[in-house]
Amino acid sequence: MSGYILCREPMAAVPYYIENIGINIYSVEELCYYLYKNLHLADDSLMNQGLCTWLGQELGMKELAGKLAPLTEYTPVPLEEFACEVLRSVNYLTQEEMRTYRNRISALEKQSVPVREKLKADCLMENRKYVYAIRVYRKVLELTSGRQSSPRFAGSVYHNLGCAYSRLFQKEEALECFGQAYERLHTRDSLKHYLLAYSNARTPIEYESRLAELKVDEQTRRQIQDEISQFYSSTDICVQEHSVEELLERMTKEYHRNTGS
Repeated sequence: MSGYILCREPMAAVPYYIENIGINIYSVEELCYYLYKNLHLADDSLMNQGLCTWLGQELGMKELAGKLAPLTEYTPVPLEEFACEVLRSVNYLTQEEMRTYRNRISALEKQSVPVREKLKADCLMENRKYVYAIRVYRKVLELTSGRQSSPRFAGSVYHNLGCAYSRLFQKEEALECFGQAYERLHTRDSLKHYLLAYSNARTPIEYESRLAELKVDEQTRRQIQDEISQFYSSTDICVQEHSVEELLERMTKEYHRNTGS
């Protein structure tokens, strides 16, 4: 985890491994930090009997472990009660911060399961855990398959899934996802991402043919070419295979700023 965390409680000799983002934690303060910063990732894979055992045995926090253990018997584990119990154990938040945190949990729990899962996958993307993110995005698509859902929501899932595949250099999978996103969104931004991925996965002749098939206007063609050219001209090193993926990541950040998705 980035940054410094002031630990007043004992540090564990044996860390607790949080599989979601692949980190070890050594203190209850680090656990608090994780719960506060990664609320969307706080699920049964973390809030379980194994964590309670670790708190009791490695940190000697038997009272806290005793309060948390019964909560792990519920399905799903009550997030607010579990997380806030941990945060209160070391007075990690002020009263106002705790109130805000509870409101965040309340807002999250009002969302549908597919939305909560997408938020989890988005959080995994932010932590650069692309393989895990792909699994969760795929789960979201399975949850919404055959159900009436917003084209924008599905398009956003496919778009982010394409970004995850792109960061793993899986060009064909990324192209397929960006194509699915464009089919649902039909926006200029989604078209630009799809065509950029197409140019990265196909030959120049195939790319030009696809532009013609989609009847892409000249302005959009120039914008895409300018994006690629500007990126290439701005680097002092030789352009390597991953350069387009880096450009996709930069464009994706702009996409999220513009759409709020």
